Amino acid sequence: MKLAKTYEPNEYEPNIYALWEKSGAFKPSGRGELFSTVMPPPNANANLHIGHALDMGLKDISVRYKRMRGYDTIFIPGADHAGFETWVVYEKELNKQAKSRFDFTREQLYNQVWDFVDQQRGNMELQLRAIGVSADWEKLVFTLDSKVIKTVYATFKKLWDEGLVYRGERIVNYSTKFQTSYADIEVDQKQEKGTLWHIGYSLVEGPVNGVKEIIIATTRPETLFGDTAVAVSPEDDRYKDLIGKKVHIPLTDREVEIIADEYVDAAFGTGAVKITPAHDPNDFEVGKRHNLERLQVIDFDGTMINVPKEFIGLDVDTARQATLKALKDKGLIRKEETIEHTVGYDYKSGLPIQPLIKDQWFLKIKPLAKRALEALENNEISFYPASRQHILRQYLQNIRDWNLSRQIPWGIPIPAFQNVDDDTDWIFDESVSEETIEVAGKTYRRDEDTFDTWFSSGQWPFITTEALDGGDLSRFYPTNLMETGTDLLDRWIARMIMLGLYVTDQVPFKDVYLHGMVLDEYSQKMSKSKGNVINPMDSIATYGSDALRLGLVAGRSPGQNQAFGLDRIIAGRNFCNKLWNIARFIENKLGDEYEPDVPVAHSLADHWIISELQTAKDIIEHSLDTYRYAEASDAMYHVIWDSVADWYIEASKDQRNDALLAWVIDISLKLAHPFAPFVTETIWQTLSWHDTLLISETWPEIIEYSDISAAEFGRVQQLVTEARFVTSALPGNEKYSLLYGDDSLIADNNQLIKRLAKLDKVIGTVQPHGLRLAVSGRDAWLDVSAKTLADHQVNLEERLAATHADIQALEGRLAHPNYMEKAPEKLVAETKQLLDEKKAVVIRLQQELELLKI
Repeated sequence: MKLAKTYEPNEYEPNIYALWEKSGAFKPSGRGELFSTVMPPPNANANLHIGHALDMGLKDISVRYKRMRGYDTIFIPGADHAGFETWVVYEKELNKQAKSRFDFTREQLYNQVWDFVDQQRGNMELQLRAIGVSADWEKLVFTLDSKVIKTVYATFKKLWDEGLVYRGERIVNYSTKFQTSYADIEVDQKQEKGTLWHIGYSLVEGPVNGVKEIIIATTRPETLFGDTAVAVSPEDDRYKDLIGKKVHIPLTDREVEIIADEYVDAAFGTGAVKITPAHDPNDFEVGKRHNLERLQVIDFDGTMINVPKEFIGLDVDTARQATLKALKDKGLIRKEETIEHTVGYDYKSGLPIQPLIKDQWFLKIKPLAKRALEALENNEISFYPASRQHILRQYLQNIRDWNLSRQIPWGIPIPAFQNVDDDTDWIFDESVSEETIEVAGKTYRRDEDTFDTWFSSGQWPFITTEALDGGDLSRFYPTNLMETGTDLLDRWIARMIMLGLYVTDQVPFKDVYLHGMVLDEYSQKMSKSKGNVINPMDSIATYGSDALRLGLVAGRSPGQNQAFGLDRIIAGRNFCNKLWNIARFIENKLGDEYEPDVPVAHSLADHWIISELQTAKDIIEHSLDTYRYAEASDAMYHVIWDSVADWYIEASKDQRNDALLAWVIDISLKLAHPFAPFVTETIWQTLSWHDTLLISETWPEIIEYSDISAAEFGRVQQLVTEARFVTSALPGNEKYSLLYGDDSLIADNNQLIKRLAKLDKVIGTVQPHGLRLAVSGRDAWLDVSAKTLADHQVNLEERLAATHADIQALEGRLAHPNYMEKAPEKLVAETKQLLDEKKAVVIRLQQELELLKI
């Protein structure tokens, strides 16, 4: 079979993937040094987005590279039950049926959602295959598999037995829309403008030293109904005589005491704050220190309770406005000021999170964080970029106890039961399918909550590798690479490190690579509402998987949010076409009867291309070993596009070496395979001298070459480049001859130079004349007439003046504050690049003008 005239990805990619999978190429070899990575499990019932394509593509580059290097390699796939995310989707389905979660038992809901997810799972896995992920699919782990639940329960039991989990009534981040609590890091914290209201609380016993009231400052006036104290700083002399006095809570008949607590910042607002222990985490701690009542005034559905009758049942926003109106009617608002403050939002509904008191299971996280910090201090894990380790350290140093409970039916049930006669008596038991159990003559009712999904995901590396069971994959733990997004540094990376060390006494992975967010071409976040989303499956359907992979990795730096547009995918497609055309040329040159031969360098071009491939190979290896994907891809791209296609293929038309041509295309395909697996494998399978799979081939070895000969070709290349540049700038379309003096390099390679530079003739002469190619460093001239030289000089001077004008305009644009502040980041970058290019043109034009004066 011969290569078709054009490469049509969709005609080949599905069959190539099926070939890989059928061959068992994705399975570990059982030989060599170990390399493993696990898939951050995508949501089983959702489609992949562009971030997934980047995430999976980067890992697959490393896996394919290590596999070819002879490593015993595995990429373990996964699928996430995505507890809360999936529940939100399914709850919408229930709403369409005019149903809610309260119309079913937990078991009924669980089974319904299981069926719903099971119908969707296959689609996600097909999309991963389309991206080219070379995962061992027989090892796929679903986050609700029995082995996952078994391990999660064993970890929870260990924490339980060691006193690291506790049942506690504490302030939690509560979503009134979805009626579940969140962990701290799941709250979307936004910095925004708000109002700070100053409200007068009158003293019960009358004026003290002439002071009739204490003025508190708050951003949440609707919670004043839950105030159980007013607090001031013990160091604040303004209020020292008021400590211990009582004040009226406005709009109520309640009285509370003025207390002193170091929590209060005397410089904030009025220096006096209302204390509402049931609705603020800091107030909760103050309340514990002073044994204050916890009065809940916002219910779990977001409506007001335990308030005067005119406010009962109002939602929080409405209650705020009603409270402010009542305060103003009574003349109790002393001041309003606009401030910048942080407000926590439910990332799913977009509504404010309500801090509410709830009985939940909490993990004492400090002991686990301490162990993780020690591992980081000892550099047991390398981070790319390295700066992220410092950020992770800061997070671990300030971490708070972790709320493990979620009030949704879809997930791993918490294996805890409460004594029906003693609410302080809890036991661990895995009989979660039973509503009640009998133990030692006592009846226990199960906890209806499920685990925070991140609790099971935090154990992902040692679950997927069966590290605790000594299974077939246990040799791959700790894993080598954990590659994921920067946004998961705290919520996932930190938890995997803490739980990995706690359960296995080893870090869960050796290297962490964090990629940034994929932004649109104008550096804006992609969103459906903006209409700027790039669907990876649509891109694959139009341009092919390799084009998407190449486009995503190009120019991408670790940890940075970076722009990405269709132009990059098109550039990736163009590269695939270039590689295809190189292969077609070589296949046609060698013919159907070609028999592989030992490649040996003969010509200067042969030595040079071997040297170029050696250099590229070294760069690719060093870059991939240190997860510098963009640098590796760039080196691969340029050696194939520039060195092989633009130079060696052209040179081979005059200096044919069949064995080396075959070797060059083979090495090119091997170097490109991790980045563009489909097109490289398609070409490999089509070339007549192959009977193996490229995916299973070894990483290339470079054959012997001469540095001196390679350098000689480099000098030929310099002369040809100069001749091409000058002839392209000369007026008219005349084909010029090159004249040279006593120059053996030109004499020995005259036909090659003629072809590469597209010259009429290359002639040796005693007295060369015309336009000297001085930049080439050789005694070479173009046979140009005096009139053409004069016209050329005028043209150069005009171009120089025009380029200077362009530079002045670009510099003026960049100097304008409005442009730098308001123009899209991509446009500013393009302007700067264009300015650099124009400056380079000026230098070259000036050199050409100087040569005309010689």
